[in-house]
Formats: sequence, structure tokens, C-alpha cells
Amino acid sequence: MSRSVRTPADAGRLLADLGASPWLVRHHELVVEAMQVLASRVHGELGVAFDQDLTLLGAALHDAGKVIHLGEMSGPGHEHEAAGEQLLISQGIPEKVARFCVTHACWDDDDRTVEDLLVALADKLWKGKREEGLEQRAVALIAQLTHREPWQVFAPFDAICEAIAADGPDRLERSRT
Repeated sequence: MSRSVRTPADAGRLLADLGASPWLVRHHELVVEAMQVLASRVHGELGVAFDQDLTLLGAALHDAGKVIHLGEMSGPGHEHEAAGEQLLISQGIPEKVARFCVTHACWDDDDRTVEDLLVALADKLWKGKREEGLEQRAVALIAQLTHREPWQVFAPFDAICEAIAADGPDRLERSRT
């Protein structure tokens, strides 16, 4: 089966068709909301060139494996990561999108792209959580990509993350409705 998933809305319909709970679909919507702000500001304020559409799709589908591993919706676990990637590939979703199911959780691997790190960040920031190691890794990569020193990137990037995280309590409240 091959599915055309070009937008986060398409991704939400795919998740619903695969049996995702309304809570899981809502989670993806809220991560996309955080991703939209993150992508726009990182590109606009820091001048980072990256595939913004890809990051939105990654945010929209990163936890697809929780359709299969229901216990990981409310508890810890990593089985949903590889399972989600395989599930999406079986639905005709390109590997470059499906891989976010794995990379959002394994962001500390050396081969991660800026897109990988931004999706992982959106998955933390949406609920107001700051992840220092992830943010440091993103700063280092952004500095490298923009030919700046990390100290030149840190303050504006930190301000972006803080602004998104500050809206986390509101997004968390909306995740319950």
C-alpha cells in the first residue's frame, strides 16, 4: 500500500486510519505546533537552511509506533521507535520521513542531521521540557552549518527554545481535551 503524506494533516489522517487514539493524534498535532515555531525561528533568526517540510512531517509521525505499542503511550519504552519506522514504510511512507520514529529518541548518535535534532527538540519543547544535552548538540551543529562559533548561536537559540517551552503548560492542557 502506498500513501501520499505531504502535510501534517495528511499524517494525522494516516495515523487515524492506522488506529491511533485521539490522544496520540493530538500529541502529534501539538508537537507539529511546536515544530512550526521552532523551524520558522531557527531558519529566520539563525539563518539555518534545512528541509522545513520534512521536519513537520517528522514531527507529525515520530510516535507512529505507539499505534502498535500501546503501553508506551503512558509508560516508558523504546519498542515503538523501530516498529513505527517499519509501520510507516509498509504504508509507502518514504524512509527519509519514517526514520524520525527512530531518530527522535536517538538524537545523540553522531550522524544526526539538523532536521533530526529539531524534531527531537520539538518533541521535548511542546510540553515545556528542556533537554540540555540535545540543545547543546543542536547549538554545535547550527554553529557548524552557519560558520559561527557556538557561543554566537547559544543565546538566540536558547531564547527560541525558552519561548516554545514557555507555552508548554498550555499545550499540555490542550493535550487533555
